[in-house]
Amino acid sequence: MLLIGETGVGKSAWINAFANYCSFDTLDQAEEAGGKFPIPSTIQISHEQMDGLINISSECTGLIPFSQVVAVGESITQMPDEYIFQYQNTKIVIIDTPGLLDTKDVGRNTHATDKEHVNDILRLLSAYNEIHAICILLKANETRLSAAFTYVISEILKHLNRTASNNVIFFLTNAGTRFKSEKTQALLQKFLSENDLTIPLPPSKATVYCFESDPVEYLVKRRNRIPLEEDEKEDTTKHWSRSKDSTAEAIRYVFSLDPLSLDGINAIYDAQCTIGILSKLVLETLQCVADNVKKLESKKAEAEQMQAEIRISPTKFQQVSIRKAMVVDIKRIVRTELGYTNIVCGARKCVDVVGGELVYTKICCRNCNSWYMWVCENMYFWGSCKCCGCRKSEHEWTRTESKVVTDKVHLVQENVGGAAEAGHAIQIVASDSAVEDLNRAIYECKNQVKMYKQETEHMLRTCAKLNTFVTQNPLMASSDVDKMTMNLENRIVNYERAIPGKGLTDLKQIRLQYNQYLGEEKFKHYTPSDVHDLIQELYTLPMNGNDLKEAMEVEETARRKVANVKRKANPVMVHESFCEQFISKVKPSASRPYRKF
Repeated sequence: MLLIGETGVGKSAWINAFANYCSFDTLDQAEEAGGKFPIPSTIQISHEQMDGLINISSECTGLIPFSQVVAVGESITQMPDEYIFQYQNTKIVIIDTPGLLDTKDVGRNTHATDKEHVNDILRLLSAYNEIHAICILLKANETRLSAAFTYVISEILKHLNRTASNNVIFFLTNAGTRFKSEKTQALLQKFLSENDLTIPLPPSKATVYCFESDPVEYLVKRRNRIPLEEDEKEDTTKHWSRSKDSTAEAIRYVFSLDPLSLDGINAIYDAQCTIGILSKLVLETLQCVADNVKKLESKKAEAEQMQAEIRISPTKFQQVSIRKAMVVDIKRIVRTELGYTNIVCGARKCVDVVGGELVYTKICCRNCNSWYMWVCENMYFWGSCKCCGCRKSEHEWTRTESKVVTDKVHLVQENVGGAAEAGHAIQIVASDSAVEDLNRAIYECKNQVKMYKQETEHMLRTCAKLNTFVTQNPLMASSDVDKMTMNLENRIVNYERAIPGKGLTDLKQIRLQYNQYLGEEKFKHYTPSDVHDLIQELYTLPMNGNDLKEAMEVEETARRKVANVKRKANPVMVHESFCEQFISKVKPSASRPYRKF
């Protein structure tokens, strides 16, 4: 079960409540045992002696002044975490995720932190073959279809494929005393209708459940021996009972669902990753390709001019000139496996001009020991880099290093007469041979230019095809520009700022070409298997295939780290009386045995 929601909506509190419902029959039993808190919980209370608000923790660390804790609304969860609840052979795996509308993005229009959080969620999902429920948490007291309300729902739905609609359910927190969902459900229905989404709602299917977080706050207070307010115990007992029943109903419904294969979701993620990596390869190689094409075309013109001169006046033939015409300086990108990880900044102010080329050389953490960039000690918690001051999202976690090198390439093997002092007849024979060599040099120039252009076109077309798949298959269309377009625009801006005029024509031509391919692919259809085939084809490209494959392997390594490092070793054992509320009512069969979900 994957939990998604706005920062502060109560995902971590729901998991703590679930742990207590699994472990205790009554609130009194939970209070006597001190409660269970898989996720440390901190709550705010008023305290007369401390002159205002204070914070207390489930870890019983004493009274904490308000100024010494995480800011109000800050997301407790910074990386996806798994929590395992087990009864006999049945495992309930709940995935807690960082809150969207993260407070670190306040005042920005990019939602950079949110995008990184969603990326981490998708990385974690790629470790699974299937999932049973995608639980979207919303506040039950919502009264209007606000921008925040629509953003939270949209941000995850645009990354899920269409088959996920039957596995989406909604948890409404802060249910109060009524535990009613009519108002929020009406907002949901309006949102789904306006966006042509087929996610079922009651009464057709039981996909909306109400909860109250009071029991968790109550247990934190009692654990810290905080005096209760009048009627607090009575109200909390009611909320415990109703929230526990609602939790059992939700689990029972999830248990009855057919699992959702993650092939489609992972294919969307693979396509997005490939576009991001490929766009960097294309644009990084472009500065070499454009220069190489110009040099090859210039060398071709030089060879053609020399041919004409030799035919007119063979006696003027000079072997040194022919040798010069046979050699061209070719630039190429060399990628080296570092054997360790660097964090490199790609922000505009960290761009340098080296040898007349735009390069990104700012290494903010060399040989980084963090298991993932987002938690590197050189990165501030609130989302910026300690080294350069740029946003985390403007940095790249890489295990390779790219450099531009120049090779002297011999277009053809020298086949020129070697006796400059020989007679006129020998010079004519040598000049005929030189003309032949020049013909081969001209052909080789044309061939290499053709290969450069074909491979660039292949990569751009593949990006367009993958982008078409990404835009056509999610539950909800995304208004975000794809990585190729975004990286193109950023590079054009950086060239205009750092090297006015240089490379801009080529970049703008690439942008025009890519937009043309996007238009041609607009009405075509691609499947997850097509995505796999398109990516595999890229690996066979003679010039860039190995680089792309290596970059994708680095991404796969990052996925495995996110998926494996944060697993919880000790599952919470669920007591039998709670399990009877849902497992006993959904009997196992050949098609639906007891299983992990």
